[in-house]
Amino acid sequence: MRTLSESLLIIFLTVILTGCSSFAKKSPEAAHTSNASDIIVVTESMKGDPIWSDPESLHALIISDIHYTERESADHLNVPGIALSGEFTDAIVEEVIAKKPDVFIVTGDNTNSGSAADVAGLVSRLQRVKDAGIPLVITTGNHDFDLMDDEEYEKAYFGLLDPVDRDPASLSYTYISKDVVLLAMDDKALSRGAQSEFSPETMSWLREMLEKYKGKNIVFLSHHNVLYNSSGKETATNIIHNDDLTETLVKSGVKLCITGHMHSQYILEKDGLWEVLSGMPFAGKHLMGNLAVGNDKILYYADPLELDVYGKEVLEKLRPLEEERDQYMDKVFSELLDSGGLKGKKKDGVKELIFRFFDYYEEGSLADHRPEIMADPYYKDMLDALWDHNYGPWMKEMAENTKYSGRQLEINL
Repeated sequence: MRTLSESLLIIFLTVILTGCSSFAKKSPEAAHTSNASDIIVVTESMKGDPIWSDPESLHALIISDIHYTERESADHLNVPGIALSGEFTDAIVEEVIAKKPDVFIVTGDNTNSGSAADVAGLVSRLQRVKDAGIPLVITTGNHDFDLMDDEEYEKAYFGLLDPVDRDPASLSYTYISKDVVLLAMDDKALSRGAQSEFSPETMSWLREMLEKYKGKNIVFLSHHNVLYNSSGKETATNIIHNDDLTETLVKSGVKLCITGHMHSQYILEKDGLWEVLSGMPFAGKHLMGNLAVGNDKILYYADPLELDVYGKEVLEKLRPLEEERDQYMDKVFSELLDSGGLKGKKKDGVKELIFRFFDYYEEGSLADHRPEIMADPYYKDMLDALWDHNYGPWMKEMAENTKYSGRQLEINL
């Protein structure tokens, strides 16, 4: 029997991982540019930009945090799609092969545990992408080493890869396509249980690569984050704990980092360096990133996987799992608010706002809905109800300080 606090922890992980689609209000998305001070409403001009058909520009598809597993008992109340790992990944592979990008990028937590069965199941599917002539760039993630060491990881995955440069001190490497340098960084903890950090040797190798490819477009790839939650860096487990990393990248002219780990779409900027946090494809809106790097600009947008085309059976099996998840979340939040003394109309209003907040956060539209969230008559009640569970302060920070759409980005070079 789970206690309320245990259920609360699970449910918040569930919300962050998967969103709350059945409670959300739908609204237009928004985009931003790197030289604009305000949010710009998204138009089809982003997808219709000539850069997507320019043969000289790099075109990539990007996902993160597959958490692939062969375990039939995977908990679908946390991530409904994880119970369909094989079929879901097959659908992703089909879509990638059909769209024929210049490169397919996966930014870590490739499996849920690093077990031999999980790795074999995922690698066999990704091999189809390689066999179709599409290069892969895959970074490490913390979950990939629960049951696997460096040597086993290299043996399993590097047959899929075509690295140009290798870091002798880690599993970091470069891949180059269309004159764009992809820095695929291995950012796992230096010791088990520690926070993510590059060794001095790997930081030295990174600087060497940045100098070697100075003047080229360089995209930094890692599993853990570079900018997100940097204000709480001392204790944060999501961020790479090298104090000089951001400064090193900025001084070298890097404009874009693509990371994962948080399972939801988010975009932020510091000192001209942009970070895109990729969402989890098994969960929420099932997003996949589209990246184009040209001579004068970089475009990025994330769209839902085309499961109605490449995964119809997955879609049919997924719906009842998501409905079960939503019912479970409603029950747990009701118990939480009851325990805090909220009743009747106030309880219903707070619960609806919680679900709406997390849905906007997960889909990358929180910036667009900040005024709506903060003007809601139950906003203060929501923060008060969740403050002692530590999510209240985080939700206040996100609602009041998220600046950019998590789904669209334009960087002028």
